[in-house]
Amino acid sequence: MVTECFISVRDVTQTQIITGYRIVVTTDIPCHLYMRWSINPPEYHTVPSYRRGVFMHGDRYFCFTAYRDNEQEEPGDTLFHTFIKTGWPHCQTRYFYFWGMVGALVCKSTTAVFKKHFSTPGLGDSLATLHNRHMTSSHGTWTTARNGFGVHKDRLYQRPNDQLIVGTRLNASYEITRAYQSFHTTDLPPAKTIIAAQLGLYVTSKTGTTGLVVITKGLWDEPVTPADWWLQTDETIGLGYIPQLDIVPGRYNWIDFNSIGLAWLNNSDLMLKQHESFDWRKTTFGGCFGPNRHSQSFTPLTTHRLRKVKLRLKKVGDAGFFLVDLREAGPDGCQTGDLLAQDYSYAVMLSDASWGDWYEFTFPHYVEVQAGHTYAFIVWAPDGNASNRVDWVASTFTRYLGGHLCYSLDDGYTWTPLPTYGAYFIEYEVYRITEGVVLPRYKVGGTNLCIRTNYDAANVPPGPGIRQEIKYYSAQKGEGFLPILRVYFETP
Repeated sequence: MVTECFISVRDVTQTQIITGYRIVVTTDIPCHLYMRWSINPPEYHTVPSYRRGVFMHGDRYFCFTAYRDNEQEEPGDTLFHTFIKTGWPHCQTRYFYFWGMVGALVCKSTTAVFKKHFSTPGLGDSLATLHNRHMTSSHGTWTTARNGFGVHKDRLYQRPNDQLIVGTRLNASYEITRAYQSFHTTDLPPAKTIIAAQLGLYVTSKTGTTGLVVITKGLWDEPVTPADWWLQTDETIGLGYIPQLDIVPGRYNWIDFNSIGLAWLNNSDLMLKQHESFDWRKTTFGGCFGPNRHSQSFTPLTTHRLRKVKLRLKKVGDAGFFLVDLREAGPDGCQTGDLLAQDYSYAVMLSDASWGDWYEFTFPHYVEVQAGHTYAFIVWAPDGNASNRVDWVASTFTRYLGGHLCYSLDDGYTWTPLPTYGAYFIEYEVYRITEGVVLPRYKVGGTNLCIRTNYDAANVPPGPGIRQEIKYYSAQKGEGFLPILRVYFETP
């Protein structure tokens, strides 16, 4: 009959949480483990031991004078034992050791006493950028509505349109509204592991009490365009949610990120950060064919490494291959100087829809563009003609202060500025590795989120008469109301 049992701790791992730690212990034998802890350092005294026929008083026996026992989270006897220690006061040091049971037999630990000091996690708030919008799609059938039939942008950046909407309803037709929220989290403290995160929305009103408001990954780039609806539709993994029933209008409502959301924030995927752009009130085109070229100038507010650009283009006929150049621009906003970078594509790949679509071009190398210096993107199709050309979507009501449209009729030798015209473009800085260290997502180009209902995210149509909707303040509302991404950092 076994009358003694001993256990040995083989491994201890810890994960900091907002109010304490999650500690996982591995033992050499299956048992049901207990953590005995105290805020007082252990006392010790010597005990006699028998060594080669001689009694000695050299062995130390440790004990706690006041302590508490906590039981492992898992049921039964296990090799891995989880302890979730919450309510741990800031700067408090605790001492602990482990003992276990196998059936009714108490098992003593042969492992030393542990010591752990708790430091409150670091806190950082990132405020929403002004590049937030919502988009709505509606149709008589759920699938068509969810796939973006007739999708349109709502709530432009200027006031009084300072509220965004998230909702799903079935009335005469299905209607789905998604909100797109961007945070420049690069201004948060130096890269540390995020142990908890919350999205704070100042809700002004809600309709309905059923369903969930869900956070999903924002697979879009600033500014939001209708094309981003289709990109977002199949991204259905929830990063966190709040029940509609729990939402209280007239105050901030906080949505906790789940473990998937935290892993996503901490990963090191390639990220884009948009700098300069124009995409307002499309009214015309710049036709690019043969000797006819068009350029759009821009002036960066900050020095950065430009790698990608998106242009809104359409095809007329088939102009063959076409090129996108990056060059310096002169005082009149038209191209001058040497070629800085170039990419190309084929007109057959473009849409022939009325206003075309957005297309991304990646230059073969980074170009460091300087703050306050003017540059230009140029589109040209050398083999095209008037019936086979590439049209660059533009506006005659440009409000972009950093540049404008120009055209050339002689292969770029001379240029004519159009100061009140602007062509659609978005230019990006690409982040991944800085000084050889892979940075987490929140430190590389910001964090984009899409906020949806669970009906939309899970692709489950609502029943007749169901309407779920919230309205919340956008970044345009200003301090005290704008969306907040709050993160808690691991501390040493």
